[in-house]
Amino acid sequence: MWKSVLLIVVSFPLSLLTLIMFWIWQGWKAGLIAGCSVLGICFIIATLMLFFIKKFSLVDVFLPLVFSVIWSVILLPFSFGESAFTAPSAIGSGFILTLCLWRVYHSGGQGKNWLIIPILVYMYEMLPVNIPGPFDDYFAFGGDIISAALFYLSTSSGNQLPSR
Repeated sequence: MWKSVLLIVVSFPLSLLTLIMFWIWQGWKAGLIAGCSVLGICFIIATLMLFFIKKFSLVDVFLPLVFSVIWSVILLPFSFGESAFTAPSAIGSGFILTLCLWRVYHSGGQGKNWLIIPILVYMYEMLPVNIPGPFDDYFAFGGDIISAALFYLSTSSGNQLPSR
């Protein structure tokens, strides 16, 4: 957990430094894109690090939701008009991933393989690229909800099945 938090703490000065360097080198637009890219890559790496943690803490469980809200606020200017980023989908996928992490946290680390689809959808929704039209968001978010529902059903019914 502390590695994810440390990476996020370091990512803000690193992205600011990248923004300034690219601003001086190529202009303010390139600096803004480079700074946001470094911040987004650090958020994605910190989220992927959660998959390899043996035991989650409550901070780990809620990190994806916090990351998606912060990232949505940062990319909010790109969300209007150009439709380059869909903030509700990013926040929704962060919420679903948090729910799945919550379930893994309460089951003692069981069912971590169910986190693969929510993590992939979370990373996809966090990208500042959007296919025109709402189909990709509906498809990805719908699959994410179905995967989370199956995860909850499999872990809740697994405790009630008799052992052989």
